[in-house]
Amino acid sequence: MKPTRFLLAFALAGLACTTPAKDTAAETAAPAEPLIPEDQLQRQMAVGNGYALVTAMMVNGDARSIVAMYVPDAKLTLPDTTVHNAPSIATRWVSLAQGKSMADFQRSSLAMSILDDSTLADSGSYLMILRRSPRDSVLERGRYTAKWRARPGVGNWVILEDQIIPDAGKKTGTR
Repeated sequence: MKPTRFLLAFALAGLACTTPAKDTAAETAAPAEPLIPEDQLQRQMAVGNGYALVTAMMVNGDARSIVAMYVPDAKLTLPDTTVHNAPSIATRWVSLAQGKSMADFQRSSLAMSILDDSTLADSGSYLMILRRSPRDSVLERGRYTAKWRARPGVGNWVILEDQIIPDAGKKTGTR
């Protein structure tokens, strides 16, 4: 009985040695999609939608949702202050919107560049519409710069740095 077991073990070992090794190089996974779209229009839409969401949340006083639009250690630079971390930034945006009776905050991208595989720099001009009375609105114009990070998944863009620079000498004006 022992010789039969020995022969069976020997046969199985021989089969294991003659089975070709699996070629893992041939089974390479398809390259992952880039986090930042190659198409300029898609990048502008993603960032533009992010700005529109932040503005809507500012106007509606929704600080909790603004927090989700920034990385935890984000930085916001305003003319009078620099704010660090997402909860503080959200609180500052909401208080700014309420304090200035903000009706809208529009950003127009003028330059966009990819910094690395997941980081994008954006800069341009902004227009902040401030309502003082139902018939009167005041405009504030200026420039902005921002850094965005794309994360895996749809709609997962977050802001790393945000800077608002009002135009000198033309801070406010009427419509």
